[in-house]
Amino acid sequence: LFEILEAHPDCYFQVFTNGQFITKEKARRLFQMGNVTPLISVEGNEIISDERRGRSGVYSKTLEGVHNCLEAGLMTGVCTSLCKTNIDDLLTEAWVDRLIEMGVLYTWFHVYRPMGPDPSFDLCLTPEQQRRARQFVVDMRAEKPIVIIDAYYDGDGKALCPAANGISHHINPWGDIEPCPIVQFSQESIHSSESDPRSLYDKFTQSEFLQGFRTLAQETTRGCIVLERPELLQQLVEKHGAKDSTARGTAVQELQSMVPRTSQYHPGHEIPERNLYYRLAKKFLFNDFGVYDGHDHSQSAAPFLIPRNSGSVDQETTAEDPVTAQS
Repeated sequence: LFEILEAHPDCYFQVFTNGQFITKEKARRLFQMGNVTPLISVEGNEIISDERRGRSGVYSKTLEGVHNCLEAGLMTGVCTSLCKTNIDDLLTEAWVDRLIEMGVLYTWFHVYRPMGPDPSFDLCLTPEQQRRARQFVVDMRAEKPIVIIDAYYDGDGKALCPAANGISHHINPWGDIEPCPIVQFSQESIHSSESDPRSLYDKFTQSEFLQGFRTLAQETTRGCIVLERPELLQQLVEKHGAKDSTARGTAVQELQSMVPRTSQYHPGHEIPERNLYYRLAKKFLFNDFGVYDGHDHSQSAAPFLIPRNSGSVDQETTAEDPVTAQS
């Protein structure tokens, strides 16, 4: 990793990590490079963090990594994947104040998404908890001297998918180009080959699979297509012959076992930004750029479909209930 970072001084890298292997020496080396910001995951208090990561000592080692980065002068961020077991501990003003006191520059609240071969549906947030998280982020942005990042909403509080408008896609460790981190299917690779010598720009802009994904997402929902309509994503994968880009080789079966769930899209419950700077930044740099214009999601998005069969989308849910929400 160090060699890659050092080989590209004209690029800036955000390194997602649990921080456990960031020693004082490594932190100083990262600082000397001048083109890296570590984003370190903290998943809850000591008990919750250790449970989420599957071994003891994770929490203390993670905080040690955070301190090493801050001590070295690195621009450091802390992120959290919110779920039912940590939302009351970390979605709090006290936690944000602690990060500020430590010297953390920015924080990022993700929302747990039940993907993979053994997802924990009981950890998923309810729609009410989703909106609570959105309100908290909006309020803290207006009140606290720390940057708070999100990837789910525009300045007016309307939901969006960054992959639906091409703001971002994902490259996995093997170089496969995927729509996003949780959609682990691919048709192209960043590596050039005799069979596909196209430039990276052409691969991203001309990929039939990526274009198909963007169109499907735009036409179906303002939320997360893989969570809300997994069966449509499976059809798209089969249509384009996209390969399973996971190491486990079970992504198709995982899609087949999923049921529709609501995501960040809660029509009628939009929470706009209070902070003028965030509103302006999102107006010009992070919004849907018109890709949803003209699309009627009332016949395709989960918030409109699920209540017809399963009751209110706002009800508290269980692991088996298809109304469980995440994004």
